[in-house]
Amino acid sequence: MARRYLRGIANPHRAPLRLALDEHVPAANPLSGAACTGTDTEAFFDGTSSGTELAKRTCMGCPVRTKCLELALERGEGFGIFGGLTADERRALRRREARAA
Repeated sequence: MARRYLRGIANPHRAPLRLALDEHVPAANPLSGAACTGTDTEAFFDGTSSGTELAKRTCMGCPVRTKCLELALERGEGFGIFGGLTADERRALRRREARAA
């Protein structure tokens, strides 16, 4: 005899699905090891010449600078310094690439 609260359930006594935790591997951070890790990010977004200069200096020696710039271009970042370029410089780069294509 089926119980009322189980009515409509196809397999009420079936064991719950268990996922093996080792099967889920989170994606690696493509920007791990970035020179800006742990720094104050305000300089990358404040828009002042001193902040822009500091951010660009930080980016120049960064081992993942190219990847950072690629991601910013893919995402269409409209503000801040990414990959050593300002938003205006990234827009100009996109225009040059579009003309070349």
